[in-house]
Amino acid sequence: MTAQTVKRLAADILGVGVSRIRLDKDNLAKVEEALTRTDVRNLLEEGTVYALPPRAGHRKKEKPRKGRGSRKGQKKARGEGGKSAWMVRVRSQRKFLVELVRGGELPKERKHAIYMKIKGGAFRGKAAMRAYLAENKMLKEKVK
Repeated sequence: MTAQTVKRLAADILGVGVSRIRLDKDNLAKVEEALTRTDVRNLLEEGTVYALPPRAGHRKKEKPRKGRGSRKGQKKARGEGGKSAWMVRVRSQRKFLVELVRGGELPKERKHAIYMKIKGGAFRGKAAMRAYLAENKMLKEKVK
């Protein structure tokens, strides 16, 4: 059997790659005399055919995962709260709407429509709401 075949069989027996198998140069004639797997096993026991130890692979340094998707826990504490931010925004807009109606700047008939727009998240803040009302000429001059 050729040295290459012995290497292949030894790799299969040991469960390693062929590149890790080494043959003793002094006993190459003995290696080529092997005819069966049993002969190869005997060569392995003698140490005529042996496997190199595994090489240490390079490991990537793991970076801390700080992205939004991997964050857990209370968001309000970090100032990211979706719901708490929403509540603050909607409450201030509703309060501003009441002030506009009480102050006479917005007719009572328009209040419900604007209220529903606030509920639907149409405005980012009070300034955007005021801009919308001014643009659509819903605001009237203050009555004194």
